[in-house]
Amino acid sequence: MVSKKFALSPALAIGAFGLFAATSVFAQDVEIGTWAGFRKGAASFTFDDGAPSHVSDAGPTFKKYGYTGTFNLVTGWNPNWSGFQGLADEGHEIASHSDSHPGGNGTPMPAGEISTSKSTIAGKIKQKYGVVTLAYPNCKSPGDQQVLQSYIVGRICNGSWEGQQDVMGKDGPSNWAKVPATMTGSDGQIKSTNDFTGQMQGVVKSGGWVAFLTHGFQGKSNGSANYSPTDLGAIDGALQWAKQNDKDIWVAPMGHVAMYIKERKAAKAEASSNGGNITVKLTHSIKDNISDYDYPLSLRVKYDGSKATVKQGDATLESKIDGGYVYFDAVPNGGDIVISGEGGGTTQPTESSSSVGPSSAASSSSNPGQKVSSSSHHTSPWGNRSSSSGTNPAVSSSSQGPATPAGTSSSIAGPDAIVAAEFDSNPASAYVDASGYITVINAQGMNITVFNSLGHVVRTTKGIGCLQKVYSGAKGVYIVRIGNKAKTVSIK
Repeated sequence: MVSKKFALSPALAIGAFGLFAATSVFAQDVEIGTWAGFRKGAASFTFDDGAPSHVSDAGPTFKKYGYTGTFNLVTGWNPNWSGFQGLADEGHEIASHSDSHPGGNGTPMPAGEISTSKSTIAGKIKQKYGVVTLAYPNCKSPGDQQVLQSYIVGRICNGSWEGQQDVMGKDGPSNWAKVPATMTGSDGQIKSTNDFTGQMQGVVKSGGWVAFLTHGFQGKSNGSANYSPTDLGAIDGALQWAKQNDKDIWVAPMGHVAMYIKERKAAKAEASSNGGNITVKLTHSIKDNISDYDYPLSLRVKYDGSKATVKQGDATLESKIDGGYVYFDAVPNGGDIVISGEGGGTTQPTESSSSVGPSSAASSSSNPGQKVSSSSHHTSPWGNRSSSSGTNPAVSSSSQGPATPAGTSSSIAGPDAIVAAEFDSNPASAYVDASGYITVINAQGMNITVFNSLGHVVRTTKGIGCLQKVYSGAKGVYIVRIGNKAKTVSIK
């Protein structure tokens, strides 16, 4: 299992708590996963040109498995803006591929389109974190420094075409203005399902990140995206493999993975125990004019109990206890994270604390973060969702849907009344991810309520960060109200 480890130094621990306490505290109190969900590797699927088939074919294929990708639009090629907004509402990243996409092999886009394409897309597509990725037409950067003044990622094509590696390590590329993505399709290196899965298997073993670059699809309506068409069935097979191995491989948009890496490298976590609760402070100082960097990081904290409630500010976070740890996702700079319940203060003496800051020495092995305790758990805690995996025992499951949580009054408003106001100008939305979690996006500060098909309230929380898991339960239809808007989703 890969992670960034946080520990109190032996000298400080001995001074504060004595030798015995130092031994117990030094045994890893809080860790940040190298990848979301403490998975072993990451993969991003990127699509260039804004083809009609991206909306009509790629979108439904990704939705079938609960995954999301990055769609890079050429604004001057009249993309289906409403269709791509629909993809954004399902968690996909909508990014730039210039205004004009100049012809000619190796011709870079005009430098002026770095900012104009970004502003055009931002005016058409509502996504809280904005437009943070630029994929270069013809694979050529129009100017690295200029790109990084407006984006967190500048994407090239195959790294090997520019003397780089095609696959990145856990810390991403050496130059964020030249993030590699391997070409797929008839003229690319990746043609079959086995080609895709081979690359993903490789990063699971190495702990790295691989990205794919696709234009249109064979036999589909591709508009101007006619270079190197890819077999959509090969991508379907790749996503099916990823779904089967979701505990190991994190599939996410390129901009999201980039935010996670940058936050993880910059983050500092401090854990303390007092009065039976554990408090974790998760912070970084990399917020800038491009991004708030509020993508959730995956944490685990040593925990002896069998039940826990995890809150960050007013938000109740999804959590899971496994192998002597409580796992959850939290947003840097989103407020104190408080873990309460059985075992909340048993891993450390009262008033004890542990912390770690950004450090290149967080792991020096090729497979960093291997568990140092005697637990045999080595897989993602989010990989196998079940209604019993959460730490709230009051939320049970049945074939009729989840029960109302203890202490929460049920609302029998009826699903038709709940969904009467669909999403419009509100950028918030909801979908079910590959692990079976209802996930909300763009809902920071908003009240979130999840209803089952009978109209019973099964979860209430507050929006935090640009993306948030809010509920997992029995299979069935659920209604997610975010503010005064609502959306129907299905856990399958």
